Amino acid sequence: MQSEKRSANIKDVAALAKVSTATVSRFLNGNLDRMSAATAERVRVAIDKLKYVPNSAARQMTTKTSNLIALIVSNSDDYFSAELFKGMSSILESNGYIATMLDSDSDPEREEKLISAVNNHTFDGLVLQPIETTRKIESIMQREAPIVVVDREMTQAPWPQVVINNFDAAREAATYFVDKGYTHFIVLTSDLMSAVTRRERYRGILTAAHNVDVLEVSEKSYNHKKINEELISLIKKSNERTVIFALKERWLLEFIPNLAVQGYVDNQQVTATGFADTIMARQIEPRMKLISQNPFLLGASAAEVMVHELKQPGTSNEDVITVPAKFE
Repeated sequence: MQSEKRSANIKDVAALAKVSTATVSRFLNGNLDRMSAATAERVRVAIDKLKYVPNSAARQMTTKTSNLIALIVSNSDDYFSAELFKGMSSILESNGYIATMLDSDSDPEREEKLISAVNNHTFDGLVLQPIETTRKIESIMQREAPIVVVDREMTQAPWPQVVINNFDAAREAATYFVDKGYTHFIVLTSDLMSAVTRRERYRGILTAAHNVDVLEVSEKSYNHKKINEELISLIKKSNERTVIFALKERWLLEFIPNLAVQGYVDNQQVTATGFADTIMARQIEPRMKLISQNPFLLGASAAEVMVHELKQPGTSNEDVITVPAKFE
């Protein structure tokens, strides 16, 4: 009789089902084609009766896999990151993998520690929204595990990349407003130098606009009242029609509603636009034209690439996959 003080092990399951431990192992790994339906049913009944829980750590040591995929994002506070994770999970789970999200908090040192943790543990792969350079990531992630870069286009990176058409989308939006008679642009952004996506968006704006001010907001700590006052000062400094161009939805949601209530954003003399991930940004002012990006689709696409890399290593047909944002 099974002791109440001891958890059932694989040998107990095999004995009750009258099969070998190898047969139980094949059942647990889903290799049912190597046993009859009757045998599989006996193993299942034995597992249920004994309330057997497989030792995942032991299985990982044997198979060298965990079915876990790490996603490192730069800021988990952003809606973008949540949707990215959901999209990634939807594809991974349907293929037998589980996604785990880690947050670098836009800190290069923290990102290095997280990559090192992924390298040292049994994650099967890494999807990364990187801060660090290709060389630095390669020096940390030395294990033979696939990497997919998401939302950050990296030059000379050896890994598949899934990105948004940041430059083209920003250029299209800026050109539209210039054609409508807006000549003064206020770019509202996090630190421009810390992310290639922001630099590409800024570069797209500069191809169409010439009178451009930049107001950077720290993602970690900022004074909301002070930023609001600086925005008002930049609006007032020019008699030109002005566009506040937010390179991140968070800043649209943080600052534009207050400016609209104060009468500074009237969609005539002063308007706003930017990159949006949700319908919330459009609810600020329904007449605003925004750049809609789809982080869920971005995550799903990155997961599809990851699954392909896991099942057929090194056979991806595209180095860079672009999920287009739409200006509408």
